[in-house]
Amino acid sequence: MNCLWRGLSIFLLVFSVVITGCKPASTARIDEEREAYYLDAKNKLFAEDFEAAVIGFERALEVNPKNAAAHLELGFIHYKHMEDFVSAIYHFQKTLKMRPNHPMLDRIEEHLERCKMDFASSVNLGPLNQNTETRMKNLVEAKDGLEVKVKNLEGQLVQMREVLTAQSEALTRSRQGMRSTSPQLARTDQGRQTASQSTPSITRNQTPSNTPGIQQSSISKPKFRKHVIRSKDTFYNLARHYGVDFKSIEASNPDSNSKKLQIGQVINVPYPKATASR
Repeated sequence: MNCLWRGLSIFLLVFSVVITGCKPASTARIDEEREAYYLDAKNKLFAEDFEAAVIGFERALEVNPKNAAAHLELGFIHYKHMEDFVSAIYHFQKTLKMRPNHPMLDRIEEHLERCKMDFASSVNLGPLNQNTETRMKNLVEAKDGLEVKVKNLEGQLVQMREVLTAQSEALTRSRQGMRSTSPQLARTDQGRQTASQSTPSITRNQTPSNTPGIQQSSISKPKFRKHVIRSKDTFYNLARHYGVDFKSIEASNPDSNSKKLQIGQVINVPYPKATASR
């Protein structure tokens, strides 16, 4: 008889477990919302007594730790009214874990993502250590220095282009002048030969007093040549390189300080006197 009752008890226990486990999710949610602490917390929530509502929903979870409805309400309260993003994230995640097919799935996921973003924006990284702050300051200064150098290089590039353009134009004019004076020089040579044949008494040391052709053939040359300053250039080195006087370079560049020459700067270098007199 005892065995019969024991077998009947086990059968009833297994049957109750099966019935409870096969209960639909909607029925379980309705049961969660009918719990006494849950209902009392909902009344506190309608009265906007959020702290008391939180206490009520937490008591409902103590009675039934799998109360997904209580987790959801706590998530909304912590997010909307208390700005406790960490607690809100916890309760939203518990709700989704317990009810992966919740009717409000999209809304819960949206609030969960907003909580994460708001929490990330509210995190204060704190003061930086001295080493990191120094490195950041040095990087900013290096960046500013590079910007200044870039601007200087751009200005020097513009100056070099202007110098090259001026030299190209001067060379073009010089070539045109040489082409225009070539026929005159040829005619002058022919005239000399004719004169030497008609006046045999003129010796080699004697030259005609008036030579207008030669005067017209003289080509005007620029007074200065342009030099772009490079590393370690000084007026003294340039004077030795071009064979001119140091003071003549200074006089040709009154606006330039010989002790503060910059790379890329364009200066005037006069031609040697022997070359200029030709």
